[in-house]
Amino acid sequence: MTAIAAPVRTAWSARGWAIYLGWIVITLDGSALNLALPRIADDLNAQAGGISWVVDAYTLPLASLLLLGGSLGDRVGAERLFRVGAIGFAAASAACALSPSIGVLIACRAAQGLFAALLLPMVLALVGKSFDDPAHRSTAVNMMTVFGGAGMAVGPFLGGLLTDTAGWRAVFWLTTPIAVAAAALVGTADRPRARRDRPRLDLAGQLTGTAGLVAVVAGLIEAGRDASAPLTWILLLGGVLLLAVFVLVEHRTKTPIMPLGVFRSPGFPGAVLGGFAFQFGAYGLQFFLAVYIQRAWGVSALTGGLLLASFALGTILAGVLVNPALLRRGNRRMILIGSGAAAAGTLLLLGAIGVQQWWVLVAAEFIVGAGTAIYSTALNKTASVSLGAGSAGLASGIYNTSRQVGQAVGIAVLGALAALADPRVGYVAAVVVITCCTVVIAGTALRAPASESVKTV
Repeated sequence: MTAIAAPVRTAWSARGWAIYLGWIVITLDGSALNLALPRIADDLNAQAGGISWVVDAYTLPLASLLLLGGSLGDRVGAERLFRVGAIGFAAASAACALSPSIGVLIACRAAQGLFAALLLPMVLALVGKSFDDPAHRSTAVNMMTVFGGAGMAVGPFLGGLLTDTAGWRAVFWLTTPIAVAAAALVGTADRPRARRDRPRLDLAGQLTGTAGLVAVVAGLIEAGRDASAPLTWILLLGGVLLLAVFVLVEHRTKTPIMPLGVFRSPGFPGAVLGGFAFQFGAYGLQFFLAVYIQRAWGVSALTGGLLLASFALGTILAGVLVNPALLRRGNRRMILIGSGAAAAGTLLLLGAIGVQQWWVLVAAEFIVGAGTAIYSTALNKTASVSLGAGSAGLASGIYNTSRQVGQAVGIAVLGALAALADPRVGYVAAVVVITCCTVVIAGTALRAPASESVKTV
């Protein structure tokens, strides 16, 4: 009796849509919330430190637990953990919308970050394990860029619009049904590894790695407020020490949570470094500009959202019109072209010092967004397949950890520049720093492996 071949899963299957919706939930949540923060502070009588923790309480568990989330996915099944993360994120978002005080809101945001740490690495892991055909895999990675750009495009606009009309609570209700839909579409979970085949838990590695990341990220958050405070240096130095212990543990244990040998895989170290620089530069830039144009230009939240929307428009158009052709030419070329465009757009921002040059800001943001869409697609693809389907969760966890730590560093550094007494000095310094990030990303192309030669579908 002839065996029936399993159907080929395409990039447009229910699984593909689950991946894209899971990705847009993460990008939409962050981009929509920034413009609602001042209204939250007024409504809940929050002090400056309290309102900053509405962002930081989410970032801290997300950046610190991604590695653990990635390894859990390889043990229990990426689909199963994706569903848990999506449903938990939806529930936490609803709880945020119902929060009666700033303390409850901060606790619910921490829960959001925890479930996002389960969801985010599984998004990229599912790309690596769900699409056997290179063409569909390339299309899926590119569609993640398009949907991420869509989230960033509508996020600032919807965040400002909902805040000014329905109130800030509506911003949290926005992502709840999307996360539920993602959980429903992910499909039947692949059978997880049998107990006898699962490696022993690396408890020492998990504890030292998680504690080290928590301390480092918390230290970076505190550095954005007061770089000279003793607590800042205690957290940073303690975190670095714990991470050094983590490396020693991983070197000696037989079943490490993060095998150090993965960094010998072609292209993976470059993708990790590029992910750090990507999140530092691209997302740090959006954070900086959102603060700068409201402070220095005196624009409203909704106007600020509209001015920054061209970044996401460039991301979407590059993903739809440019990437399908460039995906055939390999990751190295995409990284070089994308980082070059992003650097040019960033330098163009020097021509938008005042509100009179708003159109220069819009044009520069569009170019930066297009460049980001090109190089980030290549980085995502390299990270998703470089360690093989069996370690897709691990690869995604490491890669996304580097990205989130990069974002924390970027917000700390650029937040300090945004707070300078002379905003123009901070503006120019931010442009220089972010341009350096694009140079780092261009350098990763030297180690990027040649991509599969495919036609997108």
